Amino acid sequence: MRRLNQALSNRRVDDEVLDEITATVEATAQRLEQGTLRVKIDDMLTRPYLREIYEGQYFPLPLGPGDEIEFDPFSIGGGVLHPSSVNVKYFKESDDSVTGEAVVDPMFAGPPERTHGGVVALIIDELMGALNRMRGRQAYTGRLTVHYHAGTPLGVPLRLRAWIDHTSGRKIVQHAEVHGPDGMCVKAEGLFIRRADAPEDPED
Repeated sequence: MRRLNQALSNRRVDDEVLDEITATVEATAQRLEQGTLRVKIDDMLTRPYLREIYEGQYFPLPLGPGDEIEFDPFSIGGGVLHPSSVNVKYFKESDDSVTGEAVVDPMFAGPPERTHGGVVALIIDELMGALNRMRGRQAYTGRLTVHYHAGTPLGVPLRLRAWIDHTSGRKIVQHAEVHGPDGMCVKAEGLFIRRADAPEDPED
């Protein structure tokens, strides 16, 4: 489905071909619409480590530096099972930081040759969420401040990094950066609020 989305967004074909594709897609959509509605929490609970978190078990993921983090396979940021995923990958750097990699497809363009600013914010929000998940914290975004220093390019490797600034009670404060081939594009700060029923953070 991601290939189809990218091809429709990025390729020109004759109108006759588009008419044929339209008929095929309409028929496929009708078949899919006959199914039952999906519920994301049910999908997430099929992953054992996600089920444990939603059942109230909080522990860091058993990863070493450089290991890839499966944050949420159904998310639009890095989810391998999402049909429109940006396909971001996340990796443990240390117990308090993560890195990420992305090549943003032109289907996510805002201005010509630049990634849409909202998509950039999405990538950063999920990068920070992956850091929380890696550390065994379930937290929700309370505030995300994004500083756009330069256009975020499309179709080239981006390097991402997020790290913990400090924690206080249920509050987690993070920083993040996005770098392209020509240097830093974006800086950000995020405030995350841990679930009210989560145990106290032993670091506080």
